Amino acid sequence: MKALQYAQSVADLFALPEGYLRVKQLMDSDTASLDEIADVILLDPVLTSKLLKLANSAIYSLPYQVESVSKALLVLGKTQVYNLVLSIGIASACSRVDTSAIDLERFWEQSINAALIAKFLAQQCQLKPADRYYVAGLLHNIGEMVVLNFDAEQAKQCQQYSAEVRPWQLQQSLLGFTYAECGAELLHLWQLPDSIIEPVALQHSSRFDQKNKAQLVIHLAVRLALANQHPDIYNTRQLVDPFVLELLNLTQQDIIRAIDFCNTEGLFLLSVLNPRISTIY
Repeated sequence: MKALQYAQSVADLFALPEGYLRVKQLMDSDTASLDEIADVILLDPVLTSKLLKLANSAIYSLPYQVESVSKALLVLGKTQVYNLVLSIGIASACSRVDTSAIDLERFWEQSINAALIAKFLAQQCQLKPADRYYVAGLLHNIGEMVVLNFDAEQAKQCQQYSAEVRPWQLQQSLLGFTYAECGAELLHLWQLPDSIIEPVALQHSSRFDQKNKAQLVIHLAVRLALANQHPDIYNTRQLVDPFVLELLNLTQQDIIRAIDFCNTEGLFLLSVLNPRISTIY
């Protein structure tokens, strides 16, 4: 089977919550007001709570407390609120999957680390909106959830990567495609923007284009997240092509700061998006 067939087979299970879909409709509308968007978000107490927690986190470093959804929309803007709502909706969709065959802690740490590193790097490179990179980083490995639901044994085998065989190489060998390709197909079915789908799909490509900064940032963020999560297997020198740093005009100090940022904020983000994991710490 191809990556698209895997994604299509689980599309119903991986449907985003109704509240997110309604928010997306209003966000895409030229006539919807911020109050209308806030009213829809407020219909879901869990979504509201998580949105305000994230808006008040150090990830945004706002100088004052955001106490309402309306204020979050005013301060952060529709785009950033949309991306936060999307992140929460994705976590909700993933919670419906039986994850006993994989290391769920590893999956979420990998996703969140990549998201935070991508956001930091985008800000460092003055790429806007930085939240778009955060979402692409968070979604970079969503294909694992697709494969897990379709064939848990294959997903379990895909965890057996090593210093010699990297995760995406093992996936290609076992499945005939990577989680990146499968995840991109699911994001197409979710009708997410190409600006998020493309860097997810191209995250493992070694054809670097200086004009495609989104691909470069996600490519780099994924590898830094992997090295940060498995220091016993990988290090940044093994995984990071110096040419990518050159194209993005980044230094080794930038890389260290990006990893420090994800280590500082990762546990908090984990507690908001997937509290059943954070309770083990």
